Amino acid sequence: MAAVVGMTMAAQTLNVEVGQVVYQFPAAQAGEMTYQDGQTVTIINKAFTLADVNRMFVDNTEVTDSRVEVEYDGSTALIRVAGNIAQYLTIEQSGAHVSITQSDDVSEEITYALSGASSDGEFYMAGSFKATVELAGLTLTNQTPVYSGAAVCIMDGKRIDLSAKSGTVNTLVDAANGDQKAALYCKGHLELKGKGTLNVSGLTAHAVKSAEYMQMKNLTLNVVKAVKDGLSCDEYFLMESGTLTISGVGDDGIQCDLDGTSNTGETADHEDEDSGNIYIQGGSLTITTTAAGTKCLKSDSTLVVSGGTLELNASGAVDTSDASDPSYVSGVSCGKFVQNGGSITMTIKGTAGRGVKAWDIETNSGSLTITNAATPTTISSDVKSAKGLKGLNIALNGGIINIAMSGNAGKGISAGSGTQSSSGSSGGGWGGGRPGGGMGGGMGGGSSWSNIKGSYTQGLSDGSGPTLTVSTTGSAYSSSSAKAIKAICAVMLYGGTTEVSTKTDGAEGLESKTSVTVKGGLHYFQCYDDCINSAGKLIFDGGATVCYSNGNDAIDSNAATTGAVTIGDGAIFAFTTKGAPEEGIDCDNNSYIQITGSGYAVSAGASQGGGGGGGWGGSSSGYTISNASQGYAFVTSSISYQSGRYYTLADASGNNLMTYSFPASCSSSLSLFTAKGMTKNSSYNVKYSTKAPTDATTEWHGLYLGSSHVGTSSVTSMTAK
Repeated sequence: MAAVVGMTMAAQTLNVEVGQVVYQFPAAQAGEMTYQDGQTVTIINKAFTLADVNRMFVDNTEVTDSRVEVEYDGSTALIRVAGNIAQYLTIEQSGAHVSITQSDDVSEEITYALSGASSDGEFYMAGSFKATVELAGLTLTNQTPVYSGAAVCIMDGKRIDLSAKSGTVNTLVDAANGDQKAALYCKGHLELKGKGTLNVSGLTAHAVKSAEYMQMKNLTLNVVKAVKDGLSCDEYFLMESGTLTISGVGDDGIQCDLDGTSNTGETADHEDEDSGNIYIQGGSLTITTTAAGTKCLKSDSTLVVSGGTLELNASGAVDTSDASDPSYVSGVSCGKFVQNGGSITMTIKGTAGRGVKAWDIETNSGSLTITNAATPTTISSDVKSAKGLKGLNIALNGGIINIAMSGNAGKGISAGSGTQSSSGSSGGGWGGGRPGGGMGGGMGGGSSWSNIKGSYTQGLSDGSGPTLTVSTTGSAYSSSSAKAIKAICAVMLYGGTTEVSTKTDGAEGLESKTSVTVKGGLHYFQCYDDCINSAGKLIFDGGATVCYSNGNDAIDSNAATTGAVTIGDGAIFAFTTKGAPEEGIDCDNNSYIQITGSGYAVSAGASQGGGGGGGWGGSSSGYTISNASQGYAFVTSSISYQSGRYYTLADASGNNLMTYSFPASCSSSLSLFTAKGMTKNSSYNVKYSTKAPTDATTEWHGLYLGSSHVGTSSVTSMTAK
């Protein structure tokens, strides 16, 4: 027989206590309670077995609808459930281990508020509707798993807001040697929020893992340690703001998988159109990895930085667990890297470490600083050296980029790919490949490349571009030399500014196995070895390029064909202070030089192509450039240039065509001069003064264009061809 009792008292809340769970029904909601045969009571469709009820009481507690509060206290936990959702929840509890399952009938978002502390507890929630988890001063360690090994495990495939309340510090630690995926695990979309602090330690696998996407905003999140990745997700990671610090990890800092399949084999319930991506839009991110082969940021697809401050520190040995595919530590490893803003600072140490490794690298704005002190190694007879930027296609469109390499054989930038063969010749070896003598295009020229792929571009067609600084101080390692920029593919410089320096033998500034074309921008190379070296043509058709070598040629083309060095509408100032046989312009034969525009060129060094028998080969390559579009002259008399002097190339009327100066003494036995305004059969002279031009429209590392400066002391004179 059923009985109906109405709750008409003025009390605010009816509390039904079952074990450690208190169900709270506001008076306005409780209405009539139905008793069935004296065994059960039903309140808002929630049936209670009276034998399980500890007590029923009323008080003035204020109840927030759709809210569950779990307060941990040592070996137990008190759970308070708002009455309007009581009928939808199945609650289990073993000490401080709490499990709550939502029925499929839930149609409104439930908030779970967790607080208190337990040294052996957990929170487990399962459901199929979006939910919110609030951390309000929670310290929770799971030592003896009951429902999972995680500290917090959300088995709900929908959007989960996890918020650390303002001013609170929260700590999650999972069980060691369990089978859980993380200390904080979410089956669905995990959105990390709040203005509090969350510290997480993953003692079995990851610290935080989402089977779908993960977003972060405002929160201060510290990954203290993790056996595997700090953060792992099977779709994408988006950081909008907040502070994220990751250290003590045994694998990557943040990893996003491409295919939606976790490393445990579980397939995530989501579409893959945005899988494998990392987006950093703001906030502060600091990641330190030390294990072999690990990455600070690893994205199976695209990684985009558009804001925020990133500090990435990667050190560790090479991971050779897969002998056919060794893994090197990296600041960033992804399919495509794009920087549209923000500030990135990387410190790379260890063995053959990389700053950014991606198939495609694109910078548009922001700042990127890479300090790489990683050491080289040899694997299967192949030298593996450190890289600042390593990509198949690299487009440096904008931004401020600083790369400093100090490890032996390090490459500041490495672009393109190809197959290297020991057969063939890209420079003629030690003397036989040059009609005019000299060293045949350089030592070690007896190799060729095929199947060349990729691209390297810098700047945009309007002349804008990045501010790029690259330096290498390391020596050679085995057969591999240090390089500032090494490209297997063609190099196109459209704009921006470049400042490159190298310090050791074999350390070239810019090397291409295909060709180098300068269309705009300002570029300076101060190198011990060749400043610019190409197996193909060197074309200067815009901008201003200054090349200063103190140990080898300034520029060196091994194309061995007409147009090997082409002067279009650009400016090139190329000189070496090494002395013979090193040259300002080395292209094996002066006749290979072409002048196709109204640009500028001054070279200084040894005999340049062996003109007049002055080179090592003894035969003259002549002093004639076919079909030159403007006047030029080869000066074969010796010129002794001194630092602190400013040399002006002027016409017979004293009009300045260009001015140049040297940072150190330079002796030249053959010099090329050409400049806008030079005409055939006209007379020109070079005079110097000790006062620098002040009115140049272009001033770049000793090159002055557009000035009215006039020298006073005669150096040499010439008649243009």
